[in-house]
Amino acid sequence: MDFQGHVLVVTSSFYLLFLFFHSPLQTNASSSTKLIESVCKNTIDNANCLKALESDPRAVKASRLKDLAKIALELAAANATESKAYIDDLLTKNHTEPIKQCSFWFEAVVGSFRSALRELDEDVLSANYDSKIAGDDADSCENALALGKVQIPSISTRNNYAKLYSSIAFEITNLL
Repeated sequence: MDFQGHVLVVTSSFYLLFLFFHSPLQTNASSSTKLIESVCKNTIDNANCLKALESDPRAVKASRLKDLAKIALELAAANATESKAYIDDLLTKNHTEPIKQCSFWFEAVVGSFRSALRELDEDVLSANYDSKIAGDDADSCENALALGKVQIPSISTRNNYAKLYSSIAFEITNLL
């Protein structure tokens, strides 16, 4: 084989390898991004929804709505569990009725997200309902703070994230 033939074979090989390794990944990433965008545009906060889902590499790689729903509910349950622990820790330092109520309501938020995750494969309508109820429970915590005339920004922020994850999960399960 002459030099030009060798260069042509090597160049063609690299080109084919490039197409083989990069094209499907770009298509998958592109379709995953579109999947995330199609969900987030209908939530209560498109920008923070995109940040929340795109922060998890599994969500960025998800190609099926059901996979994205599972990931979103896992993120929601983890976030709610951390928030419940935070509120419980606050309660040991400041045992007031509004914080006690928020601890109660966040137990419900965690339970709703976990139920939705379990129901995802068997009863999507129940998963959808439980996803929505989690946000309502976070609202109940915020209402308890307002009724008690207590402002605790760190709890309000956690309520907003619970409502965001509730909206995300509700939208995804609504599309299943």
